[in-house]
Amino acid sequence: MPWVPKFDYQADPDLELHTICNKKDLWMLVWMLRSFLTLSKLRPVIVITDDGTLDKATEKLIQSKFSNVKIMFKDETTKRIMAMPDVPEIIKKARRECHFFLDKLINPVVFSKAKKIIITDTDILFYKFPTEVVDFVNGRTNYDALVQRQGKGEVEFDLMMDDFYMEKYKLKESNVSFMNGGYLMIDKEKVGMNQLTEFFSHTRRPLSDYFIEMAGWACILGQSNFAFLPPERYAIKGFLNNEMVMKHYTSPRRYEMFAYGIDKAEQAIKTNYKN
Repeated sequence: MPWVPKFDYQADPDLELHTICNKKDLWMLVWMLRSFLTLSKLRPVIVITDDGTLDKATEKLIQSKFSNVKIMFKDETTKRIMAMPDVPEIIKKARRECHFFLDKLINPVVFSKAKKIIITDTDILFYKFPTEVVDFVNGRTNYDALVQRQGKGEVEFDLMMDDFYMEKYKLKESNVSFMNGGYLMIDKEKVGMNQLTEFFSHTRRPLSDYFIEMAGWACILGQSNFAFLPPERYAIKGFLNNEMVMKHYTSPRRYEMFAYGIDKAEQAIKTNYKN
């Protein structure tokens, strides 16, 4: 990616964008960040959680293309968590035994000092100004969190929590089980280690399960005053159209991101905005 110019800016310390990345997905990461930063005009600190495949050479490459990037290497951050006396043992156990994707939940909760946090997958592209996202970040909504909703026809996600927890937070009634964990925003003041500890204490899902991170976010968001992003604007299903602000290119149709999605995002960047 030598031709990609560096995206340089002064970051807002009260805003962080968190993602998790595999070394083979750097191209998706680059275009997710470029499309979001350019079209939103937001200037977050970028925090990339290593899934175990990133190295110092990768860190140097990413930082050569984006300023304000922090890489949270898996082994280093795990050692830090183990040495923190204020982190409950159940969270430390989860970190030691979990599927690597769970780090995308644990890291922001344990380490972030920002006021607002955006959690995003790398297989996402932006095409228009994301009004709902910017309004949330700038405090122009009454919500504690915003999250992407599953597309039409999607089945409800099984949270796999015990009955006591489900009843305590009325999670069935909240419809949070229809969320998609690939894109969400939170007010950090509403999320802490107490919620994380309680989740691990009541989950029936194995720590090694791929979906435990999404279940954790769903349960934490379900305790808050959250709202779904409009699914026609922040889309998962369907071919890209003029209504869509953002498209989440999930499997098995991720090839569309490379078939046409990146080209359309580049066109939107060049046509409508300047860095």
